[in-house]
Amino acid sequence: MSFTKTMPLFLIFFLFVQCGTDSSEKNILVAPSDDWSGEVIEFPLQFANSLKYSGTEHVLFSPGWGDENAKDYFSYVFLWELEENPELSAEKLESEMEVYFDGLMNMVSKMNLKLFKKIPKSKAFFEKVNDSVFVGKVMTYDAFTTKKEVNLNFIVEKNFCNLQKKHLVLFNISPQTSEHQIWKKMKKVSIDLKCE
Repeated sequence: MSFTKTMPLFLIFFLFVQCGTDSSEKNILVAPSDDWSGEVIEFPLQFANSLKYSGTEHVLFSPGWGDENAKDYFSYVFLWELEENPELSAEKLESEMEVYFDGLMNMVSKMNLKLFKKIPKSKAFFEKVNDSVFVGKVMTYDAFTTKKEVNLNFIVEKNFCNLQKKHLVLFNISPQTSEHQIWKKMKKVSIDLKCE
C-alpha cells in the first residue's frame, strides 16, 4: 500500500504547503458534522504568494474530499479572513483562482516523486450574481488524488465583519452540480465570528 493511500491526503497537503505558514489561530469555520477536517493557513500563502493579502485562510474538507469514488470528492469550503478589501470582480476572481490552483497543484506535484509530467494550467470562469455573490468554475488538475484534470464549481460570497473590521470571502467548492446534496451540507458550514 502506498504512502498516499495510508495517510489522509489533506494531511499530506498541509505537511508540504504549510511549511513556514502554520497558524496557531483557531479555525473559525464550523463543520456540519464531526467527520470534516480543517486547517488554518496564514497569508501570504506559500503556494500563491503573489496574492498580496494580509489575513488567514480557514479550510474545511468534506469527509470524502480525497476519495475519487466518494460523492463528496474534492468538495470543501475555505474562508479568506482579510485585513484589506479584496475588491472582487468576476475578472479578479478568475485571475486569483488561476494563480491559487496553479500554485497549489504545482507544489503538490513536486512533492510526488512519481509525477514528472507538466501540470496543465488552470482556467477559471466567474460571473457576478449580485454585489456579494459570484458563481463560477475552475478547470484545474488534481495533483492530490486522481492525477487528472478536474472541473470545480464555485459559489463565492463576500461580506464585511463590522465588529472585527475584517473582509470575509467564503468559497464553496465541488465538482458536483448545484443540485447535489453536498451543496446543502456546505451551506451548513458556519463562521464562528462575532460581527454585529
